[in-house]
Amino acid sequence: MRAEPRLSIIIPTLNEEDIIEGLLQELLSIPDVQVIVSDGGSSDDTCAICARYPVLLVESSRGRGPQFNDGAASASGEILLFMHADSHIEPSLANEIYQAVDLGNKWGCCTLTFDNRALIFRLIAWQSNLRARLFSMCYGDQGIYCTRELFFEAGQYPPTIFLEDIGLSDRLRRRSPAWMLKGTIETSSRRFLKHGVFRTIIKMQIAKILYRLGEKPEKIMRWYDGHPGIEV
Repeated sequence: MRAEPRLSIIIPTLNEEDIIEGLLQELLSIPDVQVIVSDGGSSDDTCAICARYPVLLVESSRGRGPQFNDGAASASGEILLFMHADSHIEPSLANEIYQAVDLGNKWGCCTLTFDNRALIFRLIAWQSNLRARLFSMCYGDQGIYCTRELFFEAGQYPPTIFLEDIGLSDRLRRRSPAWMLKGTIETSSRRFLKHGVFRTIIKMQIAKILYRLGEKPEKIMRWYDGHPGIEV
């Protein structure tokens, strides 16, 4: 019997009281995993809800990059899975990750699906999965897994509040190609529906181009959100 769980699942939160409880119940049904919630300063009942469950609650600064890094620093598992609070994974995914790592695939992501089955969301998921498979470019909503050793060797997430997933993928793919898991992660379509599907897609692509041109993520996010404040 292992003294510590092999897999640590890390979730960044900020005012997720409406959805965090259901996610924790799902993840805690997976045998022998550690669940870590890295909170960026929630002002609602997110932390109170987490306190009712056998999870590790980490207080972090605001922003997914710092939150993921702080969660990873507290993890006991030899494998880390980074996922968003509005996503859901299959219970069998843990075993597939173990098998992938045992075969030498030290990092990668899940097959992306959306909770909305409309054609446009199936196309977005298809494009995201193809990008990960061909270019080893995995985004946060795809559920990035990585061995703990490789994560710290690569330099962790960039300490940014936006586009941190691109930064991590860049660091990891310099060391080895990403492995595409067959197991799925279902993510929420809420950001697309809230701001408009095509408007969101266009803004996301422009943000990525600006990032590649060397613009600071914080400045890109201010433009992306359309206001001078910085929010996650």
